[in-house]
Amino acid sequence: MIDRRALLQSTAAALLGLALATPARADGRFASGDVTIFYRSFGKPGKTPLILMHGANYFDSFDWIHVADKLASDREVVCFDMRGFGESTWSPSKNYSVDAMMGDIRGLIGHLGWRRPIVLGHSFSGRLAVSFASQFPDELSKLIVVDSAFGRDEPGPKGVGNPPVIFPSVEAAMERFGKLANPPRISKDRARAEQALTKGAEGFQLKRDPDYSNAVPIGAPADVRPRRELNVWEELTKVKAPMYFVCGLKSDRFTPDVMERLNREFPKITWATADSMHDIPFYAPEELIAAVKSFIAEA
Repeated sequence: MIDRRALLQSTAAALLGLALATPARADGRFASGDVTIFYRSFGKPGKTPLILMHGANYFDSFDWIHVADKLASDREVVCFDMRGFGESTWSPSKNYSVDAMMGDIRGLIGHLGWRRPIVLGHSFSGRLAVSFASQFPDELSKLIVVDSAFGRDEPGPKGVGNPPVIFPSVEAAMERFGKLANPPRISKDRARAEQALTKGAEGFQLKRDPDYSNAVPIGAPADVRPRRELNVWEELTKVKAPMYFVCGLKSDRFTPDVMERLNREFPKITWATADSMHDIPFYAPEELIAAVKSFIAEA
């Protein structure tokens, strides 16, 4: 005869154990300049918290959910949508300058009440993270750069008034991104593509401001020099935090000449590789998780 009370007790204990083993997660928003930033939060207070930042073509914090969840076993981890991307709002002044984005990072840290978190940036955000570490050395404890292009400009429109790319279907959008040399998750995962798109009267478009690369906000004085035109090599020399770079072996971001220069001029950088194309959180998440955990284990 089945002891129902014992069965219920064991089931409840199993569910409780599962709940305790699963990092807590919550979504949130905060105001930063002329935008509202959306973020996803995982884990609970413990070791040094970690911020994960996505790239530009096409990524947002959705792509980091699995990695963030796994990294949050002993600390808080937050990934957020950059201004103009995903669930964050578009800037009315079209302010997508590096200064504005660094302000968003500082705003997130202040909103969460953190002190000197670890900052990880992928793709374009790798260079943004370097800039943040260079400009605000006392506001982070460690820097992680994941497959970022140091030897070329990021793709994307310039200025304002750029029309959105309209796709007749979700499949058409997936096909378009699938033609890239390093196709992102949106080209492989239909559910992800649906989440990245919004449907209008004329078709589907990305949840990304077409002017996301504009460096000088509307209304700024004509003599304002955009900080978008920064020298990442010069900024690297100013970084005080320990640096950890992760390279995708099947990606084209860290070219041989860039690797040679990094190793020659910045021998203190610790390196890891992943058997992956550029979208490492998608193609090699477990390798990335293991690499990051090894670097932040004592933090």
